[in-house]
Amino acid sequence: MRIPKEFFESIKVKEIMNTDIVKVTSYHDMRSIQEIMRIKRIDGLPVVNDIGKMIGLVTVENVISALVNGDLNAPCSKYMVKDPKYLKPDDNLYTALCLFRQYRFGRFPVINDNGEPIGILSTRDIVIKLLDVEEKEIKIEKKSEIEPLVLEYPVLGGDFSSAGMASSAVKKALQQLGVDPAIIRRVAIITYEAEMNIVIHAYRGVLRVFLSPEVIEIIAEDEGPGIPDIELAMQPGYSTAPDNIREMGFGAGMGLPNIKNCSDDLKIESQVGKGTKLISRVYIRKNE
Repeated sequence: MRIPKEFFESIKVKEIMNTDIVKVTSYHDMRSIQEIMRIKRIDGLPVVNDIGKMIGLVTVENVISALVNGDLNAPCSKYMVKDPKYLKPDDNLYTALCLFRQYRFGRFPVINDNGEPIGILSTRDIVIKLLDVEEKEIKIEKKSEIEPLVLEYPVLGGDFSSAGMASSAVKKALQQLGVDPAIIRRVAIITYEAEMNIVIHAYRGVLRVFLSPEVIEIIAEDEGPGIPDIELAMQPGYSTAPDNIREMGFGAGMGLPNIKNCSDDLKIESQVGKGTKLISRVYIRKNE
């Protein structure tokens, strides 16, 4: 699973930090802190002063040091980490990960603008968050395998006032789904040219887009005059559009060549006097 940097930047520390924290003062002895850690199953406690501001952090490593020294009755001020590194609640997860990588600590306290500890972010909290993401991705992929997303738009021949609306809707839907922009650009060109072919040449038609994790399939099917010579129609600049359509700036004979250039697979079936069916595929992930 590859998670982009933008994902980590979209998550605030306050969304995943552990807020069920126990605070101690510098007067607490290391023995009582050891007992708190054992009962609460935690490995770090913020140390605060009389007005609640954080002045240190005592960790399980500090307790071990006191234990090795036979000094568990000492106040935690003797062993705590003074002026510890910390995070702010509005820091993003990417910033937090940079700190974890830089200092190799297992947790960081989170403090508010008053210097008061309001949570702790540990590597465990981050792992749990990433596991949630992986489970969601697996569920989405399994659902897609069973039921691919289908977009469908009717297109009327000669309706130039609505021309381009179906392809724009497809583009917007793909952007909302987070599809790679390079893939979206290719699909946008294919759907636009296919939609315009129906508007220019057919009586009516429909544009369908099937989206799965591996491929985007575009099907444009129309009722119309059909294409007598598909190979000729694929030649750049060849057009059967009437003069009035050309005067509007359409029908330059680049529609099918553009579709071919943007497709990984292209199939055209046409029957003169009945209509044309175009099937284009753009692969998101190539099958191994």
